Amino acid sequence: MKSWKILTAALMVSSGNPAVAAENNNPFQAALMITSIIPTVIIGGTTAATSYIPELFKSSKSDALAFIGSEGEIRGAQFEQAARYYRATYRPPLMSDQQLAQAIVTAF
Repeated sequence: MKSWKILTAALMVSSGNPAVAAENNNPFQAALMITSIIPTVIIGGTTAATSYIPELFKSSKSDALAFIGSEGEIRGAQFEQAARYYRATYRPPLMSDQQLAQAIVTAF
């Protein structure tokens, strides 16, 4: 009985290969597949790239709180490093240091 199960499973696996391979020569289906996959990959890639938060910003939360609380008088080392990284990465900077500190505090 066990050999029949093995033979049946082998038969099912060998007959299922063409369906799994999805090989077809229809140009319309190929174009449709490409036009649906490429935008998905592009959107997924840009979303992943923009949602990456450097560890540098995560570690500067307490310094950002001190910066906000002192109205810009206290600039901790971690916050200063995050601000320099932000200014070097985004030319021209989109936020002031006060806005950056608020963004760091609210985001993490």
